[in-house]
Amino acid sequence: MAAGFGVELGELAKIQKDFQQIQQRMGELNQQSGRIKAAMTKAVATDVSAGLLGNVLGAGAVIAQVYERVDAIKERMAALEATKKQLTENLQEDTRKLGAVLKHYQEAERRAHEGVSKPGKGGHPGQPKSPGHSTGEHKPGGGTGSHKPGGGHHGQPKSPNQPEHHGDDPKTEISHAGKIATGDVTYGGKGKYGSGEAACREYIAKALDAMGITDPKAREAWTQGMLTIAKRESSYNAPTSQVNLWDTNAHGAKQADGAPLNSSRGGWQTIPSTFAAYHVKGTSTDIYDPVANVAASMNYIQSRYHVSADGHDLASKVQQADPHRSPRGY
Repeated sequence: MAAGFGVELGELAKIQKDFQQIQQRMGELNQQSGRIKAAMTKAVATDVSAGLLGNVLGAGAVIAQVYERVDAIKERMAALEATKKQLTENLQEDTRKLGAVLKHYQEAERRAHEGVSKPGKGGHPGQPKSPGHSTGEHKPGGGTGSHKPGGGHHGQPKSPNQPEHHGDDPKTEISHAGKIATGDVTYGGKGKYGSGEAACREYIAKALDAMGITDPKAREAWTQGMLTIAKRESSYNAPTSQVNLWDTNAHGAKQADGAPLNSSRGGWQTIPSTFAAYHVKGTSTDIYDPVANVAASMNYIQSRYHVSADGHDLASKVQQADPHRSPRGY
């Protein structure tokens, strides 16, 4: 998983400021150690060598011992200064890199905001469908034709008190396989599903249905945690934040959606190999299908972080799912 565009920019700015303050403090320490060394050298040259101990029996041995100890302190101070110099250089480089990351996120957020502000973008509930959404004409993944009328997670049983979803989600073909091959992942649903907290809440409910999690407390724990992740990873499945094109995962051959193979995708920002390995039976193979995406994410979280099936320890084991801690990729 990769951190999406929902990262807290204030946190990055604070870290950058802290780095700059540490860097300034290192410079002050260098000045202080220089003054200490100069003072020690002067003390030895004036006090000891000036003969304050000259008339004392054995003063020569004492003076030699003092010089030896001062030289040892000087050597340690020189080593400390070298270490501080390296740390200062590293801090300068880290501060520069952090500034570049911050600019990337700010630019991504700006593009996302501009995209959401434009009319006719994305698959928000209640918006008109673009041509081909329900005709089966769009064939993701190189023409597999997985979008077919009448299929999809809309036919899954509805959990108690689950609100009706009034969006225009595509009709997707359910896969009856668990783990699938990465090559079987499809990409036709980009921007065609609902976004926003309410829509994501419904997608999570359908994923929990597919996974057979029925206990109300367990469903609530998973819902709260996965909503927090969706907010941070993709701004609740915002159409303009559904694929990450610039982080370290964004490499590999371009797929049907025009993005590199390993790019993080969907509301919970899974990469295709993870989505395939943790695909949940009864969901579609479209990585942009929020039900399939969040189900694979939950399956992955249980495996990697050893989160219990009832989700009671989700927030404690996965920082990105804990709204009381800072964002962190999962």
